[in-house]
Amino acid sequence: MRKTKRVFAQFTFFDRTGIQAFLEKQAQKGWILEKISSYGWKFRRTEPQKIHFSVTYFPEASIFDPVPGENQKSFWELCEHTGWKLASNNAQMQIFYNETENPVPIETDPQTELETIDKSAKKSYLPSFYILTACGVLQLLLQLWQFSTDPLDWLSRNSSLFSVLCWSIMLAMCLIEILGYFNWRKKARKAIEETNSFIETKGYRKIEIALMWFVLAVFVIFLLSIEPRFALVAAISSVVVGIMSMAVWAFSNLLKKFKVSATANKIATGITIIVMAFGVTGVLLFTVINKAMDAGWFDREVAYTYEYKGMEWKVYDDEIPLRIEDMTETDYDGYSTSWYGDESLFMSKHDAYQSPRMYDLEQPDLQYTFVKVKAPFLYNFAHRQMLKEFPRNFGVTEDEWEFYEHAVEISASEWGARYAYQNYTGDTPNNEYLLCYDDIIIRLRPDHTIEMTSEAKAAIGKKLGNMVICN
Repeated sequence: MRKTKRVFAQFTFFDRTGIQAFLEKQAQKGWILEKISSYGWKFRRTEPQKIHFSVTYFPEASIFDPVPGENQKSFWELCEHTGWKLASNNAQMQIFYNETENPVPIETDPQTELETIDKSAKKSYLPSFYILTACGVLQLLLQLWQFSTDPLDWLSRNSSLFSVLCWSIMLAMCLIEILGYFNWRKKARKAIEETNSFIETKGYRKIEIALMWFVLAVFVIFLLSIEPRFALVAAISSVVVGIMSMAVWAFSNLLKKFKVSATANKIATGITIIVMAFGVTGVLLFTVINKAMDAGWFDREVAYTYEYKGMEWKVYDDEIPLRIEDMTETDYDGYSTSWYGDESLFMSKHDAYQSPRMYDLEQPDLQYTFVKVKAPFLYNFAHRQMLKEFPRNFGVTEDEWEFYEHAVEISASEWGARYAYQNYTGDTPNNEYLLCYDDIIIRLRPDHTIEMTSEAKAAIGKKLGNMVICN
């Protein structure tokens, strides 16, 4: 039978009522709190008993204190004199227990107790959530900027969706904590003014635990949705970050053991966090990714290689949904076909290339961007975005009509499409098309030597009109 256990108790800092009820329930099961640390709440086995717990706050204390201050020791002695024994403390939070049946409360003045909690919250609890909130807002703004830069690329990456989901949940948890505290404080002040009584605190433990489990589940789903080699790198990177975080707190605890002052500990820990975040962790992750690259984890499968003008060239044999052979007759068999991009729950976006060998450049080539919209509500958005990106003017204005590219809608029926557009430079048509099918939008750039005959258009429509995307 084990004599100790650790519990990762998710309680709001000011949830005195919830913590006391939790600890009293554990004591009735034969477990009494022994220590609170970064690695969880440690309990030791004892006889099941009904004892009382009291959570109080001491604003002068800090998580970086090497030893309790004189005022804090005096406070503990006063509590012990009235029958309250110290179970554990964590920064400003002080937890006591009392084995008598009806003990006298440690705090008897509601106004003083509220002021003590408020001072403690403003010292570390609230500032930490302010910082996390700022980080969450900045990360979401970064994702918004990436979306505005290339929305279809962004929507086709599960990593983008996962990042937004995680940061949104973290931001929600921060706001729950911050707004929950100020809402409780407002009610507590009102209760003191009206009845001189202290209202019970209210935490959001179940909501926050549910959100954390949800994020973990989504993370597992995200790992399963990407290629195993990328999932392994992501998992290793997460472990590295976790180990580095534990190392930071271990270093801080080591400084406390050597009786380093709280101020020096705080500065040293802050520097360590920066070094870990931008130095050690970066180097380790870079090493992991480099090793993965050296092992060929990120390399696409090469069909064969050849030499031309003293250089080695790779030939790929990726499966692509549309080939030159679908548009025109050819007996050339030296093509390299590439297919790469991203796929998410909402859509996929891939670039495809079919190119001849370097010494056969007289042969036609083909390139296109292939978007498959999985979520019907995004189809019109993807259509407008692809149409917007169709002309490539690179700063050329409409006044410079001779060089200005624009889209001209053409007959879609001969392509078997819903909509069809051709790219024009001024009044000159280019061999470049935007074709919109039921759930597929393709920007097609065939070689200028490939003639888009009625037969070629019909063949393309037949090929793309009812297609299942390649993986």
